[in-house]
Amino acid sequence: MASGIWYSNQSYPGIKICKAVKILENGEEEIVGISDTNNSYHLGRLPASYLIPQDDPQYNRDGSSALGVHGYMLNSRCWVYDAGLALLVFTHAGDYDLCREMQGRLQTEQNSDGSFNFSYDLYIGQLFQGYVRTGAIGWLVWGMCYYALETGDLTYKPMIEKAGQWLLSRQVTEKGDPRYGLLTGGHGAYGDDYSYQDIEIEWCSVEHQCSSLQALAGCSLVLGNTRYKEAAELIRDQLCLKCYDRENGRFYQGINGGRPDVAWALDCTTWAGMLITSVIHSDCARTCLSTAKEVYLTEDKAIVQSSVKEHYNQAYSSESTFSGFKPYSDRTEDYAGAPDLVWTEGTLGYAALALMLGDIEEAAFYVDECIRLQNCDGCTGGLIYTTATYGSLPWEFHVWESVVSSAWLYLLIHCQEVLFPRTLRQVYYMAKITNIQDERPEGPAVSS
Repeated sequence: MASGIWYSNQSYPGIKICKAVKILENGEEEIVGISDTNNSYHLGRLPASYLIPQDDPQYNRDGSSALGVHGYMLNSRCWVYDAGLALLVFTHAGDYDLCREMQGRLQTEQNSDGSFNFSYDLYIGQLFQGYVRTGAIGWLVWGMCYYALETGDLTYKPMIEKAGQWLLSRQVTEKGDPRYGLLTGGHGAYGDDYSYQDIEIEWCSVEHQCSSLQALAGCSLVLGNTRYKEAAELIRDQLCLKCYDRENGRFYQGINGGRPDVAWALDCTTWAGMLITSVIHSDCARTCLSTAKEVYLTEDKAIVQSSVKEHYNQAYSSESTFSGFKPYSDRTEDYAGAPDLVWTEGTLGYAALALMLGDIEEAAFYVDECIRLQNCDGCTGGLIYTTATYGSLPWEFHVWESVVSSAWLYLLIHCQEVLFPRTLRQVYYMAKITNIQDERPEGPAVSS
């Protein structure tokens, strides 16, 4: 009969790390978890962002190949963008107990300034240095706002308010600044060798603006404060004025060093294209759709199997080929050598823009392609992230089932209106939040 023991890994100054090990009947050891003496797991679960096959070289249980940093275990990591998407899915599905459990855990992880780290270990909690990204927090805050708006449960309002205030603090308010009205990127950076730099991120990403705009709109309703709505409207305006590349019918990657970042990234054009329909007119968004298809479409791609570490995939396969969208274009040197693969998250982002524009057949085709990928050999119900693995920086793409792609697929099928909700939907939420304020007592203030 199997038994369980604890033993320490290595001795390091500071926090103490332990592994949970199961001894199998044949005498072999199976590591089933890693933790410190202040285990956060009992405070609430978070979703593991990837389902990593145990034979994969990246299934790194103790972090020994990642600069010896404890907790660098991809199989037990949750990125907060994924947590935000999971809250949208579980709220729509009515799994409110799980939403409360996740938010209860996130209360304990929130930084004193209101921000959240880019990712957390499922067992240990906060990892590494204070690496924070504005766009990821935007998705998390929108997920929390959506739960509050749909359920009337305002228990987590203090956490939302702290995070909302942090987002507001990122907005550039000097009118002479080329970044005026936009949100800066966050804090902390890693070099090519994963060495950490303790710096403020001064550039403004289009993706971050899109992600945060929906969060600020949600905060304006949950918190009843027009300041958030005004900040969101300013972002919309500046996104159009400063980040739209009219000549090429797409959005820049952002503003960097006071100038447009001209690199070609798919999600900047599709996500901003969805937001732009509520600012001016659909012609601009339709141009974005056309550009995305012209530049990023990739066809007849197989799921690549390989035993080479950099491209490892032995778990997933298919005799079919697939069409979809790749994440980057090498039209500039910024993404020279970018992988030509189907990126399911980005493919579904394109489908969401098509659906918003009323191109039902176009959207359905690429949703169906992702469903076919969901049903490839080896899948357990999730949707794989890409059709080929590129394991190292700067790409880090893997053929693994992922929360983010699976969540996008669910939301696009069941409730696509929660993905970058259009301004007109504010009337719907205003009615719901009015009912909450009139008919439901506000939940107890929760310290975060």
